[in-house]
Amino acid sequence: MDSQKISQLEKEKERIQQMGGPDAVAKQQKRGKLTARQRVALLFDTDSFEEIGLHAEHVNFSAANGKSAPADGVVTGFGKIDGRDVFCIAYDFTVMAGTMGRIGEAKCERIRDLALRQRRPIVWIIDSAGARVQELGGSFFSTTGSLFREQVRLSGVVPQVSIIAGTGAAGTAYIPALSDCVIMVKESGSLALGGPPLVEAVLGEKVTEQELGGWEVHNSRSGVSHFSADSDEDGINIARRYLSYFPSHCNEPPPRIEGAARGPLDDSVLSIVPDEPQAPFDMKEVIGHLNDRGPEPLYYMDAFGGSILTGWIRMGGFSVGVVASQSLVLGGVLENDSSVKAARFISLCDAFGIPLLFLQDVPGFLVGSR
Repeated sequence: MDSQKISQLEKEKERIQQMGGPDAVAKQQKRGKLTARQRVALLFDTDSFEEIGLHAEHVNFSAANGKSAPADGVVTGFGKIDGRDVFCIAYDFTVMAGTMGRIGEAKCERIRDLALRQRRPIVWIIDSAGARVQELGGSFFSTTGSLFREQVRLSGVVPQVSIIAGTGAAGTAYIPALSDCVIMVKESGSLALGGPPLVEAVLGEKVTEQELGGWEVHNSRSGVSHFSADSDEDGINIARRYLSYFPSHCNEPPPRIEGAARGPLDDSVLSIVPDEPQAPFDMKEVIGHLNDRGPEPLYYMDAFGGSILTGWIRMGGFSVGVVASQSLVLGGVLENDSSVKAARFISLCDAFGIPLLFLQDVPGFLVGSR
């Protein structure tokens, strides 16, 4: 091949990989956020990520609007997490606020199709202002509509994880709502159908992005989010841990880790549960004794419906889902939020063949007008 053409290709790749350019990247970093490519590099095993659609760009749109949209604002591809293949879609806020364009969504559609056909998990990294208003139209709505249909088809077949590392508005707010696992980064992550300006225009209500759909709202009140993270890096680590308990698809057994078994319990566990049946105790201490040596239990929706604990441990190297009463919260009584949480968790484990362990200390359902 002509060396000049190779050189041109390399320069073009370098331009695209800079995405929104130095100024946009600097703004992202000033907010304590990583770029999409930095997040993808952390998510996957070293040098394992293969990008699909690097050169895809809406040339006509860019020419008409005088703006470049490298990779059409979304990084798509596949790589390995702990040696297993995983697909990824990462919206990049440095390119037109990470908005969903026609070309970019065509790339995403291809990834979803590959994940379904090849039976591999898919991870979304959300940092997007939603649909690109300059491109709204019938064919675009058809493309985004297929997103929701395809996510439903993927549900229970392969694990679906969403990391909310920035804004998730309108179209990109639906993605996590249809995912199995939602991780929101504190302070920067938000999910809402419309942002504060739209809320004020329609309702006359002044509200901040975090008050409207921040991590505290969705982790403790709505139950849409299942984990909170202190940073982008922490959120990515949670996603990797979550996937370690799950098979790549529903017809495969969950992965087993050799050599971590705890062995017989010692007598210290006897001192945790009190003799008096009315006395509260921390069920997490019991769960900690049942878990293999190594990583701590991974609790699911820990800030929501606190009278029930749900999460994953390993016993003899096997992945086990735990549903346990927590008497430190409302005496362990069952109420609406905890019941919804437990039902969702049981359904999730059932879909992927993860056995369940129940630890019960429950006085029954909450009575009264509430």
